[in-house]
Amino acid sequence: MKSHCLLLRSLLPATTLGLLSVGAQPLAPDLLVPKDAESRNRLDASLRMVFNVNTHFKNVGAFSSGNTRLTPDGDAFNYDDGYVLTDSTGNQMGYTRYWGYDNDSGAFNQLPGDGTILMHRNSSTGASSSGKRDEPELGLELTYSRELGRNEKMRWGFEVALNYINVSARDSRTVSAGVSRLTHAYALPTLEGGGFVSPPPAPYYHGSELSTEGNPVIGSTPISSITDTIMTDVTGSRSFEAHVFGCRLGPYLEMPLGENGRLTLSGGLALAYVSSDLNFNESIALPGIPSQRGGGNNSGLQAGGYVSAGVSYKLNKSYEVFGNVQFQHVGTYSHRENSRAAVLDLSKTLAVNVGISYTF
Repeated sequence: MKSHCLLLRSLLPATTLGLLSVGAQPLAPDLLVPKDAESRNRLDASLRMVFNVNTHFKNVGAFSSGNTRLTPDGDAFNYDDGYVLTDSTGNQMGYTRYWGYDNDSGAFNQLPGDGTILMHRNSSTGASSSGKRDEPELGLELTYSRELGRNEKMRWGFEVALNYINVSARDSRTVSAGVSRLTHAYALPTLEGGGFVSPPPAPYYHGSELSTEGNPVIGSTPISSITDTIMTDVTGSRSFEAHVFGCRLGPYLEMPLGENGRLTLSGGLALAYVSSDLNFNESIALPGIPSQRGGGNNSGLQAGGYVSAGVSYKLNKSYEVFGNVQFQHVGTYSHRENSRAAVLDLSKTLAVNVGISYTF
């Protein structure tokens, strides 16, 4: 028994010293950090060039009938080049002295010489004009990617991106628009010996009351009505500017390309919030139609999808350079002001991104 105690006393210091020496040695790196704890987050910053962004102006020169001029009595014209209204007698015997007209010569002569006077009311849905530009729209994109899994051949995860471009289009071309013209013919009084009463020279505008020197009358209701289409020029300018804020989110798949490269494929949901301004100032080459001008701002959210393919090259443990191509469809955005419209086509855009990545 005594011999066993002596043996334990001799082994205990050596054993304790050995354990302390083992505890003081550092563990191998593979034991401290698992292999799958490699950085799985990536942040991309890139310059964005977007192609095939089309802008069209619609309803150029559009207007509805409605003259803003007033008669001597303060009533609105009921035609673009004159008026025929109810006089103080209530249009007794089917005639009125409360009338006026603009032209008695030239291309828009309202006196055809057949015993009538012509009054016109015009309207137009306008024409279209393209504001497309050949150069790409420039912008920026910021992307965050999170790796969710991997195997020996590929990695996969989820990405979300925010981007921005500014779209500006201007057009000052003269366009030809079809105008729907309603023509009403009013009868001039007949003379006893034949023929017709000649109206006062144009421009002539009279009130509803009988003046001391008298004033001629015309028939108070049209004796004929014709609607036809004439072509006319629309001059002036149109401008459209849009701020397009985009968002992409969806899964991605990565495959190695050599020792330091990788191929990335992705796709998913695409959103675009558009804030725009539309302004126009136009003139229609017809008498009695005032200049058309106006403008305002608008906004809207567009939704669609995207697919992307890109390559990257690793510079060191944290940084890479990359480039990718994205096809995106978020439909068309329309901004309307006073019958005019600017249509921004974002249905078939192609974006090229070039930038740098940071892995953390």
